[in-house]
Amino acid sequence: MMRYFSVGFALGLLLTASPIWAASSERHSGVVVAADPGRGTITIDEMGPWYGPATAPARRVFQIAPGTRFGLAERTPDGNLGWPWAYTERSLELSDLRAGDFVTITTEPQGARAVAVQVQAVRPTAEK
Repeated sequence: MMRYFSVGFALGLLLTASPIWAASSERHSGVVVAADPGRGTITIDEMGPWYGPATAPARRVFQIAPGTRFGLAERTPDGNLGWPWAYTERSLELSDLRAGDFVTITTEPQGARAVAVQVQAVRPTAEK
């Protein structure tokens, strides 16, 4: 009986804590407008809910933390793990981001503000 109680308690704790963990981080996706290593910020235009033809992207500025991870996803002809044209990721720096890159930024609250902890970028390529 004690075993069932322990399993039930652990499951209940997990189910209650999951929404708290999920609420602590957010993801934002958009097009890079500016990356400023001096200020430690990334500015993006993020498209929010669609309210009709007058809907416009929202400009958002994110603070970068010292431990923020940056990655650039690229397609490669030889692929990854045997999958042709799969994506591979290589690391990059804030200064490597360019206006026009599409990014997904994962943030976590730190005090009264949200700080970027991970930035994943995809760079548009010219068609051949």
